[in-house]
Amino acid sequence: MKKVLIASLAFAMPLMALAAKLNEIINTVRDLVNSIIPLFMVIAVAVFLWGIVKYITAAGDETKAKEARGYIIYGLIGVFVMVAFWGIIQVVASTFGIGVGGTVAPPTWNP
Repeated sequence: MKKVLIASLAFAMPLMALAAKLNEIINTVRDLVNSIIPLFMVIAVAVFLWGIVKYITAAGDETKAKEARGYIIYGLIGVFVMVAFWGIIQVVASTFGIGVGGTVAPPTWNP
């Protein structure tokens, strides 16, 4: 019986270390995303607004209007992708119980 217990503990130890490492990795990615996403959001919104300005100043020129629509579409896609990526990172972090600052949230107990 002792051999089974010792073997079980021997297999469980690397898994506990992996869980701690996984929390560190998720926290690092979350911090990186939280610092980079606002910059990309500003760029995507600027592309969108630049497309609107170009569309207004096209003054009926179909080729310029088509190019401006491309900027508008790319800006909207960029905003959508950034918000979706940020949301996915937040969901993964909350699933693993990682709070602000990378601490693991204590389990909640509801009687």
